[in-house]
Amino acid sequence: MKVVHHPLLYVVSALVLVVSSGCGDPSYESAGLADKEGAPNSDPTDPTWPEKVPDGPIDFKTQVRPLLIINCLECHNREDAPRNGNFILETRALALSTGTTPPAIIPGDPDKSPLITVMTLDPLHQRAMPPAPDKIWGVRLEILRRWILEGAVWPEDVTLVHPREITGW
Repeated sequence: MKVVHHPLLYVVSALVLVVSSGCGDPSYESAGLADKEGAPNSDPTDPTWPEKVPDGPIDFKTQVRPLLIINCLECHNREDAPRNGNFILETRALALSTGTTPPAIIPGDPDKSPLITVMTLDPLHQRAMPPAPDKIWGVRLEILRRWILEGAVWPEDVTLVHPREITGW
C-alpha cells in the first residue's frame, strides 16, 4: 500500500493539534473534561469562566471586568490598538469613543452594540472577535449582553489592564 502525503493533511493535523491543545491556554488543561456548555472544568470561583449568569444586576468589577481583560485587553489596549481597529477598551470613555465604528457599546441595546456584534459573528469571519478559537459564547456572552442591556455601568475609577498585569481578581 502506497502512503500519500498531501499538504492539506499536514494543515488539518496542525489545526486539530492547536485547537485540541487550547492554544496554550492553561485553563484547557484541567483533565480534558468539559462542562455541559463545552467550557473547561475550572474553579467555580474563577471569574473568567463563570458557571451561570448571576441573579440580579450584573456587577462590572466582579463579573464583566475579568471577561473583558482576559478576552479583549491583550489586543485592545493603548499600545496595541493601532493594529487592532484603533479600539481601546481600558476605560468606559475610550470604549465609547474609539475604534472604527464608535461607540462599540450602546448602553441599553446589546443588539446594536458592535462589541456584541463582533463576538457573535461566525468564528471564521474576518471581523469575529475574539479570533477563533477563543470565542466568547454561552454564559460569558450572556453576562456581557445583560451588562449592556442594564446600561453598561462601568465605574469611572476602574481602568482595565493588560492580562499580563493581573495578579488577582
